[in-house]
Amino acid sequence: MKIDITELMNHRTYRTEFDYRFDLDKTDVKCVGIPEDIHICENGIHVKGNVVDNLGIMTFSADVCAEYETVCARCLDELHRCVNFSFERTVVPGSGHGKAGEKSHINDDGEWDGITDDLLFANDSRIIPDADIVEELSLRLPMFALCSDDCPGLCPKCGKSLKDGPCGCETEDYINPQLAILRKLLENE
Repeated sequence: MKIDITELMNHRTYRTEFDYRFDLDKTDVKCVGIPEDIHICENGIHVKGNVVDNLGIMTFSADVCAEYETVCARCLDELHRCVNFSFERTVVPGSGHGKAGEKSHINDDGEWDGITDDLLFANDSRIIPDADIVEELSLRLPMFALCSDDCPGLCPKCGKSLKDGPCGCETEDYINPQLAILRKLLENE
């Protein structure tokens, strides 16, 4: 989403507010860092906040809520979750790509030099924060999700969900076939 900050840059106002949703499937933003087992819901990223000009220093602040679907890492039940986080960047004019007269944060190899991490560049009096928001979202998503902290998972023999109760399999003597050779170590004692 392009946020117009012309009024801020011309010092006609000190605050511009925004409230919008976007869908990763319908944007040009690459989903780098988002695990394949997590699906962001349609229009599932809600961004609400403002851009404030404080004596020439513009700050972009937003509260982000991203709805996603995944599966429990133990029992494979489908889960619908939401991750909330606050997001803040300093807004600076220019692209950061070294136009004439600008200092560039891109080195000779075309790689980012690490300086622009907390900056959001304004081009033609507009900022597009979606890529930065998706990057932050990828850091905030859990590595794995559980339906509950005490989820018993699946039976290692028959694969039945143990949340529904015992399946009747004898699991005490069950040893994963890939680790069966280690049982010989216990027998030698």
